[in-house]
Amino acid sequence: MLREIMKPKYKGQTVEINLSKWGYKNYIAECAYHFDKPEGKYSLSMWLNRSDMEDRMRLSSKKVDTQYISGTKETIIENICRVVHQACMSGYFDYFVERYEYELKCFERGNELFEMERLNIPFDFGGAK
Repeated sequence: MLREIMKPKYKGQTVEINLSKWGYKNYIAECAYHFDKPEGKYSLSMWLNRSDMEDRMRLSSKKVDTQYISGTKETIIENICRVVHQACMSGYFDYFVERYEYELKCFERGNELFEMERLNIPFDFGGAK
C-alpha cells in the first residue's frame, strides 16, 4: 500500500506528503480533502510547498489542483496517496515546481532591489542604462 510507503502526516482533514523520494527534493504536497455530499465523493485540493522554508508561500497563491476522488473514510488516505504518487510519476508536478522556483527567484531579486534602495546603493539592472 502506498500509504505505508508515502507516510502522510495527518493534520485534521489535510495530509502532508513529502515528495523527496519521488523526485521533488524539499517539496511537500499538502492535500486538503472533505466529503462533498451532493457529489457523493471527496473533494481533494493539492498545494505544493517547500519543506526547507519557514514561510508558507503557496505556489503562485493558487492551488495545484482540485478534483473529486472516490473513497470511504477507510480508503480516502490511500486514494490520496495514489493521486499524489501518480502526479509524481507522470511529471505532473514539474510545471508547478518550475513556476514555484521562478517565483522564488523573482522574490529574491526584488528583495535585493529593495535592500539596495533602502541602503541607497546604485542597483545594476543587468546592463540597462
